[in-house]
Amino acid sequence: MPKLKVAIVGYGQIGPVHAQAYSNIEDVEIACIVDLDEERAKKAQQDYNIPRRLTSYDEMLKMDDIDIVSVCIPTYLHADLTIKAAKAGKHVFCEKPMAMKLEDADAMIEACDKAGVKLGLGFCRRFDGEWLKLRELVQQNAVGKPMVWRHMTAGEGAPTPWFFDKDLGGGPFMDGAVHNYDFGRYMFGEVKEVKADLHRLRSNTTAFDTGTVILYFESGNKSVLHWSWGLPRGSHGCYMHDIIGPEGAILFNNPAKDPLVVDDEKHGALYISKANREVIAVQYEKTRMYEEELRHFVNCIIQDKKPAVGGEEGFEALKIALAVLKAGETGEVVKIS
Repeated sequence: MPKLKVAIVGYGQIGPVHAQAYSNIEDVEIACIVDLDEERAKKAQQDYNIPRRLTSYDEMLKMDDIDIVSVCIPTYLHADLTIKAAKAGKHVFCEKPMAMKLEDADAMIEACDKAGVKLGLGFCRRFDGEWLKLRELVQQNAVGKPMVWRHMTAGEGAPTPWFFDKDLGGGPFMDGAVHNYDFGRYMFGEVKEVKADLHRLRSNTTAFDTGTVILYFESGNKSVLHWSWGLPRGSHGCYMHDIIGPEGAILFNNPAKDPLVVDDEKHGALYISKANREVIAVQYEKTRMYEEELRHFVNCIIQDKKPAVGGEEGFEALKIALAVLKAGETGEVVKIS
């Protein structure tokens, strides 16, 4: 079978990650790179021996031999490219978040369904060995119910201004925490309602950059998220998460001695801390999550299967993101319809 040919549109932050991942997948070849910055496109072309480079995705969509379009451009542009690519008969892998508006996300799904092409979404944490082991332990009821998933990420945020624009990128509670919204659904089920205490600490942002969110799941579980893109440039950020239940806690990066023989290159470990002070180390296999998500999408095209993370998952995560932003603006609890 001939290799599927992919065009990567956008070579800013995530485009190079896609290029590296595709270069390790035997069933595809990168046939075209599209970026407004010709120097960036030229570098991609040289690094991965890409035969064509363009500055217009409309020109790329005229190419009959392109099978897959990887959408790596700013969020507010996702819908236009995805819909045009679908109409041109291309399968679409779109980075998260899916869009800035639900009507745009719905139009993307409709266009791909009508054209009979696959639509995949870039929720890479669904292919992260650590997060998958966490979900497995939750499903095994390792710490009892109900559970609280706590997550904190703090840093200086993205280097380009559109990420901090409420209409273009939406800030961390749209662009970053969307991973938590999606994986929370994957782990706990549907979200019932949300609360949010959000702030604009930076002077150059129209989006919320710092705050705390609580997701209330229909299952009775909760997720407490703290995100900040408000740290000064050059600051050391932080990242942590755990799950606490009535029978113990699932911990990450625990300083307790690991009784397992762990190859740091291939394996990591989570820790179940029990009420009787017992600490159980649980090994997991590390994954190249970006490569695995794209490999899965490519295999879905070859085998004509529905992607595990597609338009519906993108739509639902966006619905939660918009509810969080509304809760941040109003100070009220927002129900997920």
